[in-house]
Amino acid sequence: MKSVRVLLIGVGGYGENYLKEMLEEDIPDAELVAIADPFASKSQYIDAVRSKGIPVFSSPADFYLKGGKADLAVISSPIHTHYDYTVMALENDSSVLVEKPVVINTCKMRELMEKEEKSGHFVAVGYQLCYSRHVQELKRDILSGMFGDPIRARSLRLMRRGDKYYARNGWAGKLSCHGDYVFDSPLSNACAHQVENMLYLLGPSFSEACDVTSVDGILYKGRPDIQNFDAAAIRMLTDTGIPLYYYTAHPVDAAKIGPMSTFEFSDAVIEESQGGFIAEFNDGRRKEYRPHAEEKRMQKLYDAIACVKSGERPACTLQASIGHISVVLKTEQLPVYLRYDAVRKSVDDDGYYSIPGLEDEFTSSYEKWKLPDRRSGKEY
Repeated sequence: MKSVRVLLIGVGGYGENYLKEMLEEDIPDAELVAIADPFASKSQYIDAVRSKGIPVFSSPADFYLKGGKADLAVISSPIHTHYDYTVMALENDSSVLVEKPVVINTCKMRELMEKEEKSGHFVAVGYQLCYSRHVQELKRDILSGMFGDPIRARSLRLMRRGDKYYARNGWAGKLSCHGDYVFDSPLSNACAHQVENMLYLLGPSFSEACDVTSVDGILYKGRPDIQNFDAAAIRMLTDTGIPLYYYTAHPVDAAKIGPMSTFEFSDAVIEESQGGFIAEFNDGRRKEYRPHAEEKRMQKLYDAIACVKSGERPACTLQASIGHISVVLKTEQLPVYLRYDAVRKSVDDDGYYSIPGLEDEFTSSYEKWKLPDRRSGKEY
């Protein structure tokens, strides 16, 4: 194969990052052969696309029906389109890099795995932490038994999100869109990477994540005009019996808190620190895992292109992402409590809601390895 032919499906929102990378960076052995997006003309990069003579199609079906050929389809379209577009790409001899979440349906995930296997191509999923070289190094050491047996893990990621965030598309904060579940929340979307990273690092193989058997916790809705929750503190139990804690929220005053993570093993404790991880062994030794200077901003794109060339499997597969989908679906079975005390505020001309004391409540619970109690504010 001389050059990997890339089709970008969806270039608005996050998809703009892929378009920018393909237009501005000299990616070895890759060629952007087409864009499929009915609203591509709204992109700030449309003039550059036209100047390079890159054809624009209204849909991936239009591209394939007109004889288009792509070795890799990069799907960053709305969540409810992911399944159909992934199937279409596989059936048209394309490997896939699809943004998370792939589909909020475990049956459809299993179907995609079967279709992927029959196609002879791969489906990579865009949880970018799984492609980070220091995360991969840490996973290899975990799999080698360097730290002993895993005991428990926790992570926290709080990110304020306001009116502009929820107005950016037709499914933000929604339970479903066009008949398909999306269950949009910080757990499933904006802050999904940290919970996926826990599952991935503790998975049984390099391209697998662990699954969960149960989820309990507390879900809040601070923003009254959305359908789903926007704050969650949950405790998961993995299929190997390891408890995992995750705390995430949008109705907070701080722009960002975290990510914070801790992994306890029988022989070491690993803490997330300054974008990397530090392992403290029981005997006093230390080992650090830091981001690599040569790592690309869109490393997942580069890795997917390399896998097309080499025939290898990507780090983050459907098998690695189904655990996160299971967490989302189990969490959705919990009751959601509307916080009437949420306060309407504004920053930089962007209105948002803030639940009083939530930041302190979640960070305190994180530090104590506990879940907050919705009735009294105490932990249990």
